[in-house]
Amino acid sequence: MSVSYKDLGIKIKNSRKEKNITTKTFAKLLNISVGQLSNIENGNYDVFKLELLYKISDLLDIPLEELLELNINYLKSFLDTTANNSKAQSNYITKLTNTLVISFLAVISNYNYDKNKAEVICNHLIKELNFVKKIHKD
Repeated sequence: MSVSYKDLGIKIKNSRKEKNITTKTFAKLLNISVGQLSNIENGNYDVFKLELLYKISDLLDIPLEELLELNINYLKSFLDTTANNSKAQSNYITKLTNTLVISFLAVISNYNYDKNKAEVICNHLIKELNFVKKIHKD
């Protein structure tokens, strides 16, 4: 899964314009400079933190997973081809997965993306998911 900063910037800019919010006003609402907002909207790499994305998402009234267009394509295609899953079930599971990814990013952002802490959290999630898988199997 990767996020295209250019695509994200275009989406933010288009959403801002649709809501008739000027660059200057939006930058002020985000408590950032017009230059930083310009960098974001032009897709310059790594110019903002997750907290800023949450604020952008909130001000533009766009769910964060929609803003980031987090779609786990291999999961979606797997679910679409599974006999017991309807398209609606597949879309629902993909949405839940996106929410899980967003939640994981939010938690590790609280630890300033510390690699060791992120690995501990990720390993814990994997352990819990494997436990659920084992219970389901039995």
